[in-house]
Amino acid sequence: MHASYYHKAHACVMVFDVQWKVTYKNLNTWYKELREFCPEIPCSMVANKIDADMNVTQKSFNFARKFSLPFYFVSAADGTNTMLRLFNDATKLAVAYKQNSGDFMDEVMRELESFDRQKKSENLSAEEESCPEEKPPSA
Repeated sequence: MHASYYHKAHACVMVFDVQWKVTYKNLNTWYKELREFCPEIPCSMVANKIDADMNVTQKSFNFARKFSLPFYFVSAADGTNTMLRLFNDATKLAVAYKQNSGDFMDEVMRELESFDRQKKSENLSAEEESCPEEKPPSA
């Protein structure tokens, strides 16, 4: 993946296909890369396509435990273990992270956004001061 995929990210959902083992094996590489660019963002892990074999839900997937990641079994195809819970949880983690992030680049981005808002506010104030008040037409 390219670093631009992580730009301004506040959460990550890593998904592997329970029918395609190479996707599980690639989690380590993907996670290492994620942490290189976003060392602190919250990450969740998803085992997808459980509709093909519900027995996979009885298996232990050590990757999530090793990194203390929230873990979900889902089927995007039939809605098993609806992904709504996953996205609600990931969104809550993302919002909390954004509000409390100590990541250097997040701090830089907050400063730039604050500077931009301040500049826009100053420009609006200057425009209001330079616009003469309209007087109602005299009869």
